Amino acid sequence: MSRQHYGGCGSTRRGPEIFYGYCHETNRMRMMDYDDFVSNLQTGYSNLYRNPASAMQPIATALSTMMQSSPAYPTYQPEPYERHGHHRHHHHRHEHECGCCEDDCGCYCCISCCADVVEYARCGETRRIPLVFDNDTRRERDVTLELGNFATEGGLDVGWKTAISPKEFKLTPCGCATAVLSVEVDCSKLVHRESDQRIADVESCKVAYATLRAEGCTVCPLVIAIAVLPERCDAHHTSCLCSCCYCN
Repeated sequence: MSRQHYGGCGSTRRGPEIFYGYCHETNRMRMMDYDDFVSNLQTGYSNLYRNPASAMQPIATALSTMMQSSPAYPTYQPEPYERHGHHRHHHHRHEHECGCCEDDCGCYCCISCCADVVEYARCGETRRIPLVFDNDTRRERDVTLELGNFATEGGLDVGWKTAISPKEFKLTPCGCATAVLSVEVDCSKLVHRESDQRIADVESCKVAYATLRAEGCTVCPLVIAIAVLPERCDAHHTSCLCSCCYCN
């Protein structure tokens, strides 16, 4: 096994090169044995006491050169919905050999920042949304709930049937109460055509908003957003490959 010698930095090796440090003779970082490492360390301290600024400059230059020559690490790039303030329902990207099940933009939901409550649903579902009202004061409050119609941001009334229970209740001092909002998600006004055999499905995420007023409780009304996702989003995938397992 041949050893590489550096002039002025230990011409005779007396041990394995297991230390990595700055060599003042070659002006670069390299592997050293124990004697070389201690010798260069002492030289560095001596130079540091004599002239701190000039002593650190060669080491800084060597470290900068080493970092520039090292492979670059990938930097985090936010996804499109993160860059534009969009929301996306949690779903996974399924990568198959055929490449036919990639993520698509239809699963991205552009939800207004004024929404206080966000729920995800699919066509034909009935969503039950619990809403808890807290009384932060020491006096009793009589609360009456009034829900507006669900409509898209463009003003299209989607005609969803809603119910909220209870509509009226008392909030005890420093107490809380729960009301449940039920929404039947009907996509008939959100699609261009319907299938004869299946419930209509949206081509991309559609969002409808409704305003809930709580007289006697909140100052500002709550904006409730329901994002309707296509059936393909977060669907369960089953492989049709032939590598099946048989139980004896």
